[in-house]
Amino acid sequence: MKNKNKVVLKPWGKYIILEKKPGYWIKKLFVRQGARTSLQSHKGRSEIWVVLSGRVEVVKGNSRLLLREGDFLEIDKKQKHRITGLQDSWILETAFGQVRENDITRFKDDYGRIK
Repeated sequence: MKNKNKVVLKPWGKYIILEKKPGYWIKKLFVRQGARTSLQSHKGRSEIWVVLSGRVEVVKGNSRLLLREGDFLEIDKKQKHRITGLQDSWILETAFGQVRENDITRFKDDYGRIK
């Protein structure tokens, strides 16, 4: 697989693609303390997150949740979500469905990436 263990740098941290197959992918995300992802949604995929280390605040729909090591969360297709690092944090993300990087609708972004 050509994408396996590829590191992708992001303004909020980075992610590592552990496995990518038709219908799913597994990534390990690193979110820096004080940084956050876009408030976003995906049309074609749902996600399950497991916090491996650290603490994060998550926006899921209209809810705000605090997650720490061992906590997990499911994000449905089309559901708005965002991760904020309260500490340097590692998260295991498994996505199911149409897994494409360009399936992101951004609503808010700290890094000027809204088109």
